[in-house]
Amino acid sequence: MHARIAIVEDTETIADELERVIKSDPELTCVGKFGSAELAIRKLPVMLPDLCILDIGLPGMNGIAALKILKKKIPQMKIVVFTVFEDSEYIIDAIQNGASGYLLKDTDRRLLCAELKVMLQGGSTLTPRVALKISQLVTAQAQPGKAEVDIDAPQNLLTERQISILNHIALGFDYKEIADELDISEHTVRRHIENIYERLEVNSKKEAIRAGHKLGFLKSMAKWVS
Repeated sequence: MHARIAIVEDTETIADELERVIKSDPELTCVGKFGSAELAIRKLPVMLPDLCILDIGLPGMNGIAALKILKKKIPQMKIVVFTVFEDSEYIIDAIQNGASGYLLKDTDRRLLCAELKVMLQGGSTLTPRVALKISQLVTAQAQPGKAEVDIDAPQNLLTERQISILNHIALGFDYKEIADELDISEHTVRRHIENIYERLEVNSKKEAIRAGHKLGFLKSMAKWVS
């Protein structure tokens, strides 16, 4: 096997890390890194890589929209979503639109090349937490009466990452400080906060903190911020 891999990731440090991991395996080659979906959509149909590692939280067009376009333009190319987002709707959208895998960015880098090879050989791969979510969704669909209760449960409103970000907001961290603390981009932090506001049905940090406190998402050391 000798496979050509493309990376679509707007956080330079993560893209560079992925490139190093790929280069460490003699059976894999990184053929390019792209910081936006728009650039990838222009370049990849010419390059024709075997597999594309695709972030969701990209500037401009997001990764799910890019996935749909890329699968139409290059149907033979495998695409693995590589993201911080573990929301059920993203997972389902990605799989329904042809993703061969869905890996969270905390995936052990020592396992990453093996995961890529599984997809290159026609298989699929999911981060364990993602696989669990899919299992729960399937179970909920099989038990309609229970599904509504599970979906509306407070603990299912936010992902672990979103709860972590909400706690950082409550402690007074700004976007850059949160990004540095969690080793993600400011753009990704903003996307998470937008999703937090939408899920909690709020419009400001103060309202989000109040809702988070009421729902039990905030640790005891969190403080109110204006």
